[in-house]
Amino acid sequence: MTIREYYQTVLDAHISEDMDKVSAELIEKLNARNEKRKSADSKAKRESAERKAVVLKALSDTPVFAEAIAEANGLTVGQVRSALSALVREGVATKAEVKVDKARKMAYTLA
Repeated sequence: MTIREYYQTVLDAHISEDMDKVSAELIEKLNARNEKRKSADSKAKRESAERKAVVLKALSDTPVFAEAIAEANGLTVGQVRSALSALVREGVATKAEVKVDKARKMAYTLA
């Protein structure tokens, strides 16, 4: 049984007016707390935005690889690629396939 269910059960039982009043107030507090949590950014969302800003700073008009950005900024390649994908979706960056030796790699530039 959750706290909300407990307070609702007490409220539904109508034991006394005081208990009904207290239960209703506590349910309202739970509702307010949940609304506040919905509007706040999560830790992961903030970290992602920070990484995206770092990656955006590293981009220029010359093509650059995700590995180079990761190495220069102390991030993992996966984190950089995730940020680059988001920037491409937003239209801030562009990606193009570049042939390096015999392999093909994705290079990113500012849009």
